[in-house]
Amino acid sequence: MLKVLIAEDDLMIADMLEEVITDAGFEVCGIARNVKEGLALALLHKPDLALLDLRLARGELGTQIAAGLDRSKGIGILYATGNSRQFELTKNDGDACLDKPFRPADLVRGLQIVHEVSSTGKATKPFPSGFRLLAASAKPAKSSSNGTDTRDNDIARLLRQQAALAAFGSFALGEADLGKVLTEAARVCAESFGVPFCKVCRYRADQNDLLVEAGVGWKSGVVGGVVSRADKSSPQGRAFITGKPVICADLSKDTSFSLPAFYAEHAIVSTLDVVIKKRDGQPWGVLEIDNPKRHAYDEHDIVFVTGFANVVAEAVNTSKRNNVVQDALNQMKDMVADRDRLLAAQERLLADKSVMAQELQHRVRNNLHLVYGMLNKLMGSADDVNVAGISAIARRVMTLSKVYDHLLGTDLTRTIDFGGYLKSLCDGFRDLETENHQGVSLSCTAAALMLDLDSATALGLVIAELLSNSYLHAFADDKGKIEVSLSIDSSGKAASIKFSDNGAGFKDNGNSKRRGLALIRRLMEQVEGTAEVHSDHGTIWDLRFPVPSPSASDAVTGNV
Repeated sequence: MLKVLIAEDDLMIADMLEEVITDAGFEVCGIARNVKEGLALALLHKPDLALLDLRLARGELGTQIAAGLDRSKGIGILYATGNSRQFELTKNDGDACLDKPFRPADLVRGLQIVHEVSSTGKATKPFPSGFRLLAASAKPAKSSSNGTDTRDNDIARLLRQQAALAAFGSFALGEADLGKVLTEAARVCAESFGVPFCKVCRYRADQNDLLVEAGVGWKSGVVGGVVSRADKSSPQGRAFITGKPVICADLSKDTSFSLPAFYAEHAIVSTLDVVIKKRDGQPWGVLEIDNPKRHAYDEHDIVFVTGFANVVAEAVNTSKRNNVVQDALNQMKDMVADRDRLLAAQERLLADKSVMAQELQHRVRNNLHLVYGMLNKLMGSADDVNVAGISAIARRVMTLSKVYDHLLGTDLTRTIDFGGYLKSLCDGFRDLETENHQGVSLSCTAAALMLDLDSATALGLVIAELLSNSYLHAFADDKGKIEVSLSIDSSGKAASIKFSDNGAGFKDNGNSKRRGLALIRRLMEQVEGTAEVHSDHGTIWDLRFPVPSPSASDAVTGNV
């Protein structure tokens, strides 16, 4: 039996992958959420195949696991990710890639092909939808001074640049001062490229020149004082005239330039320039990266700097309107203090909502993919498509949807009241199961407890699995009761959930995977908690986990 290592930061996705792979006859030797866990599992179990997501926990990359595997032993590597098209994965990174979303059958077929490639060097067609073999790199992989593959460094750099662009966009939308926006653009661009210099040049029609309007790293007198001609005699002038990005890897070898003196004074060697356009399409100025070392910029760098230029352009386009508003506010002296407070609050709100929007997009995408995979698995076999199976999916979807309902009801904050969410979850299960289990009662008491989204989601899924098992297996005569309670200890540092039913009792007959127990234990580990079960008369689960702050002890209980 072939052993498979799974690296996936989303535990629900990982659980679904494990079930699909196990049902297909493979052995899953472990699930890792980060690079350290993945390499440790590989060293311990020596898997035949590795199924890797590109983005892992803590901003790490699946390619970092691949780089640490001993591929001379014939291990096959398959990437299952929704981000493969953003990066140029090659044979140095693995054998193949399968784009999300995919069908379970496509995943199984993809693993079979990868094993064939790693064993024989050949791949038998047809390939499943979204599957592609990774080609050899046009250039040999290089290593940095610390021994890491520069491919991993390049991918990590692109991810950092994307994050920097998103953060700058949020800042620019909330900042009315154009000068601050331009300066921040220069600072973040320089930091993202690891260079000391960057500048924003504004075109002045009367003088037909480009004035350094903002920048970072320059000596006194450059920003606001240095100009260059708006023609092809300088890199920024050439970009302004042509309207296209201009890259110069070594200024000393380009004799067509007649450079202003400050280039030599700052020992500038290479530059990258992109145009900042106004709303009517006409150029407003130029954004330039200045490097004292020789550097060949690529298309990814151009896309990144162009994104910054587009955000700057939008700030420029709206600056006149902002100035009018500013003038009006300045005439009302008694409202200056309120204005500053509102602008600061708006800036914080925009930044927070931007981050939350990205997080919600990631969660919704993964959860929809989970539902997609489950439905396809059921539809693959007519015998499996039954009321119980569809009900199981409905319960899990309801559990996830309750998180989003509560999240959206709290103005997109980073935390939710888990006590209120738990009550709502129990209400939902009661409504869902009443028709088929009229003799079973469900009650819930819950203290108010603020938890982060990951912890609330994990604990909600645990309760959903337990409720599902009780309704389906505990009450043969359809009579009994289920009780759920959430409490916080006197120290305010630990909480517990008591789950009990007076049904037939739980018997672990070795089929814990199908009853969701492996998932329950894994989810409790995610929140650094524990799970104990007792089944002398009925079933009692004791779930304990730490709470984030002492303020959680200010709890209020209530019944549903």
